[in-house]
Order: sequence, then C-alpha cells, then structure tokens
Amino acid sequence: MNKIILGLLMFKRLTIYEIRGLIRENFSSICSDSMGSIQAALKKLEQEGLVTFEEFVQAGKNKKQYAISQAGRNTFSQWLRTPMDVTRTKNMDLSKFLFMGLVPAEERLDLLDKAIEMIEKELAALLQVKENIAIEAEQNAIQAYLKADEEYLAALHEVTGNENTAENIQQIGYFEFMTLQLGIDTMKFHLDWFRKLREKIQQGDWTMMID
Repeated sequence: MNKIILGLLMFKRLTIYEIRGLIRENFSSICSDSMGSIQAALKKLEQEGLVTFEEFVQAGKNKKQYAISQAGRNTFSQWLRTPMDVTRTKNMDLSKFLFMGLVPAEERLDLLDKAIEMIEKELAALLQVKENIAIEAEQNAIQAYLKADEEYLAALHEVTGNENTAENIQQIGYFEFMTLQLGIDTMKFHLDWFRKLREKIQQGDWTMMID
C-alpha cells in the first residue's frame, strides 16, 4: 500500500479521504481501502520523511493534505526501476485448490461454483471501471492541476525526463489503462479455465488439462 500511496501523491496533493476514494475505485483488487490501513501507511511514510502534510480547515473540520517529499519521489522512482516480477502469485487460497482432492466429491462442484462466482464478480467490477473511465477528461484534469502547482509540474518533468506535460500525462494514462486491461484479461483466463475444469469434473473426466 505504501508504494501505491506514494504513486498517487506523485500527481497531486491529497487528503486521506481522497486517497481512500482513489484506492477504492482503482486498486481494490490490489490492496485494502480501510481507513486504518491507509492511516498506518501514511504514518509510516511520514516517519520515514517520504510524505509531508499541511493542515487546513474545511466546513469547520480540521483536515490534512498530504504531499510527497523529494525523498519520497526518489524512493518511489528507485522502486519503479526495480524489474517487476509478474511470476509472483502468492495466493494462499490456491492451497485450497491444491488439496481439493481431500474434499468429499459431492462438495467439489459447489466449491468450484463459488470460486467461479467470485471471478465473475471481479471481472464485472473491472469491466465496469473500464466502461466508466474517462481517460481524456482525467488527463485534462491532471494537466490543469499540474499547471497550477509549479512544484509538482517541475517534479513530473524531472522524474520522467520529459518537459512535454501533455505527452507525459498521455503515457502515464496508457500504462494505467493497460494495467486495468491486464486485470481483465487475467480474470477472463481464470474464468474460462475454471469453467472448463468444472465441466470435466461434472462429466467424470479425470484426464489432465494439458495443452
């Protein structure tokens, strides 16, 4: 979560409620959007000098607006340059599938049905995000914000090595969209795979699903 928060703060200053909203809308499949988890992450980032905050009053309520520090930008940029390991699939729930042969036969199809239902819900949620996304409007909003915040605009140019703001925003949006598409394609693969497996088991076909 810490890195996601730093990534969000690379674009603009945000309150904890804005951070929570962005995580809930865009990263629910990656990390929790619980206020406690976000508060703990922000506290750790603040203690490490990676984020700062300014307090202000809005509608009679005290609020904090968080910003990434230069140390935070350096840390985040260094982390981005570490090659990503897309082979990591440490999902402990897969161990349930590994040992499913120990479950009574009459219960297995029900367990697979429930797993398929979860995949369908996740896929539907991702497709809804894709349908609702307004890339051009979002890019225009970010660009307008950056032009009003010279510090953040200069930082964007520095980390990307490119002073063309519109080009930067376009390319940032491209990878955001492709990450969403990767999630959609992954869920489609899982859905197709588990549906085929369920059909084989229902038919009493115990041959291996090998390409």
